[in-house]
Amino acid sequence: MDQRWELRGFLGDDWQLHRAQLHARDGRGAGGWVPASVPGSVLADLLAAGQVPSPYVGRQSLLSEWVSQRTWVYRTRLSAPDMAPGERAYLEFDGIDHSASVYLDGERIATHEGTYVPLVVEVTGLITGEHSLAVVVDPAPVSEPQVGYTAKVSVHKGRMGYGWDFCPRIVHQGLWGPVRLRVTGPTRLADVWARPAGTEIVVRTELDGPQADVEHTLRDADGRVVATATGEHAVLDVGQPRRWHLNGHGEAHLYELTTAVKGDERRVRVGFRDVRFRADQAGTLPYRLTVDGEPVTIKGWNWVPADALYGAVEEAKVRHLLTLARDAGVTMLRVWGGGLIESGMFYDLCDEYGILVWQEFAQSSSGMRSVPSEDEAFVARMAWEAERIVPARRNHPSLAVWCGGNELQRADGVPLTDAESPVLQALHDVVARLDPDRHWLPTSPSGPVFGNTFEGPSPHDAHGPWEHQGLSDHYGFYDRGRSLLLSEFGVEGMSNVRAIESVVPEQARRLPTTRHPVWDHLGRWWNNEPLVQEAFGGAIGDLATMSRASQFLQADGLRYAVEANLRRPESCGVLPWQLNESFPNGWCTAAVDYFGEPKAVYHYVRRAYRNVHVCAALPAQRVDGEVAATVWAWSDGPAEVTARFLRLDGSELAKEHWTTEGGPPRPLGEIRCAGDGELLLLDLSTGNRYLLTSGPDFAELLTLRQARVSTHLETAGTTWTLRVRHEDGPAAPFLRLLDARPAAARGWMRWDDNAVDLLPGEERVLRCEWDGVPSEERRVLLDGWNVGPQLITPHQGHLPERPGS
Repeated sequence: MDQRWELRGFLGDDWQLHRAQLHARDGRGAGGWVPASVPGSVLADLLAAGQVPSPYVGRQSLLSEWVSQRTWVYRTRLSAPDMAPGERAYLEFDGIDHSASVYLDGERIATHEGTYVPLVVEVTGLITGEHSLAVVVDPAPVSEPQVGYTAKVSVHKGRMGYGWDFCPRIVHQGLWGPVRLRVTGPTRLADVWARPAGTEIVVRTELDGPQADVEHTLRDADGRVVATATGEHAVLDVGQPRRWHLNGHGEAHLYELTTAVKGDERRVRVGFRDVRFRADQAGTLPYRLTVDGEPVTIKGWNWVPADALYGAVEEAKVRHLLTLARDAGVTMLRVWGGGLIESGMFYDLCDEYGILVWQEFAQSSSGMRSVPSEDEAFVARMAWEAERIVPARRNHPSLAVWCGGNELQRADGVPLTDAESPVLQALHDVVARLDPDRHWLPTSPSGPVFGNTFEGPSPHDAHGPWEHQGLSDHYGFYDRGRSLLLSEFGVEGMSNVRAIESVVPEQARRLPTTRHPVWDHLGRWWNNEPLVQEAFGGAIGDLATMSRASQFLQADGLRYAVEANLRRPESCGVLPWQLNESFPNGWCTAAVDYFGEPKAVYHYVRRAYRNVHVCAALPAQRVDGEVAATVWAWSDGPAEVTARFLRLDGSELAKEHWTTEGGPPRPLGEIRCAGDGELLLLDLSTGNRYLLTSGPDFAELLTLRQARVSTHLETAGTTWTLRVRHEDGPAAPFLRLLDARPAAARGWMRWDDNAVDLLPGEERVLRCEWDGVPSEERRVLLDGWNVGPQLITPHQGHLPERPGS
């Protein structure tokens, strides 16, 4: 039922005067109706119909803020199948945002409230032949933007769309989940709950209708039947099940359980794994992840909705973003509480990729006060919704954590506990009753203090900072970290140039970007242009150079923060803020821009997440006099490690070598070098490198003598293999391979490495997988500090491109 929907808006109850149109048979598009997509979003449909300007360009989102104040009516024609005696029919709505009434042939048959709550309406006896179906979606409820009062929030709907630091006000409405007509026999399977334990799966079913015989069949990934059972409550013993492993630790094996009664069946996928959390220190909540009894350090990201218009997101984009997470070695995604209770599609993909999900209820902090409402009706409503949200997701093996919300805290800044918040206690009670196998956290962060602090009580789960701390202070800040879990922290950076060209009007594409109305609208909170200019001697004069410089600082800064935390034995893991962005900003903390292209920071953190990794503890990115680096390593087995300090002309200043037996992070030794006012490169044998300055800043990068680089491209289907060789001149640091197509072009490219340093005489082989891009449209721009831009296509090899791109 996701085809041939139409949409029309009304002011207030004006739709009541046009009720005849709800079931009219007039032609499509007549009377102001526009085509609608289901699943979808009201604003996305209006944009497709040319009714509003693109909210993704400049400040044009301001011109569509009126949309959420209207009532929007969806309508379609419904062809009912012939039904046999005893059969029953249901209309199923997976997601209505936020409240609505459902009309069949002009008669109201249901009302609904709750963005994340499914609606099931029995229509047995009401449908034969052709019918009209209309859904009247109410104006969006009032809620608080980022700076407000959490206690004023009385609805369970993501706060992000009401205005956030990385998203202007774009309040979502519409049928954001699939709609279907479901025909069953006399008994409907209302719920199937499959709980793997040991070698068994315990299944509980909820039946709607007369008692009936229930049959369960479990199949492996090859479709072979491995166990069967009967009964509403049943146990299926697999004997020796294949395990669902975390990403990077083995294959995420899935089984499919088919549960059937006469006339109805449901299929769920299950995975055999034992995911738990333990407390490593007395007096703390459990933060140490264990999988099948083995401790695992969390290597994660924070996840925000793939689009502000989340109902209109295609599966291909979600799959692309999650593929980037998988390829980066991510083991957990925190679904941030200012956004969504994520969709079944998202969970299905995480199941396939072996990525655990930390799911927060849609509650978040406010700039003024961050305590949720204690109103009894609100608490009861949240518990009622949780009783429907939790069962819809508890079968997914990827689900690991339920959390009450983001940054909920007392007036003194101390994170809330369940005992201090009626709504958190109520949500915990529901989770404990309906999904007792999952871990619960009252909020993130949790513990005695909010931030990543160095004095007073030791942080447990901490947040922040989200800003680069400067060339002299950034490294030391993270080396002093004490938290057990750092579940939200980041570094800001400018977007990719092609994204900027897509969303920033041409007349605004100039420096400075600070205090400019357009740029303020597109990420004011994260615009650190003054710091970037300072770090480059105030010599940056164009947007392309500013983008490259800020991305360099973002990449290096977040990589160091991640590594510093992974080195500490008490650290249970890291979840940087943020993997993706919901809106195309000019400046943002995201590692992947709105159009799906990774920034350099994605690749720097990806290297830090490798199972075999060598890194360095350094005093600062700007060093003075002699610099000493302590080299650390972790690996699955024995490894040879070499560290070298180099000038950019390739001359060696110092060299050390160690052998390690492998295991968890451990220091190997120290390497020292005297700085003489120029750029230094610390080269570690696993390909991890640190570009340092022993002068006042990185201005030398802007005037670095040109290097000559050659490329050789081989193509095979959707795969590119690119050989990049340094032929002459000084080292070519921070070489990036950028998508050279327009930002809005369909499809993506995914490199196995990017933003690399090429030493004199060095050759790198980089591989790219093209996803959804025709071969004739594949174009890549090679970009560097001291390498002239080169356009690479499958037919041209490389050609000069516009300067400064």
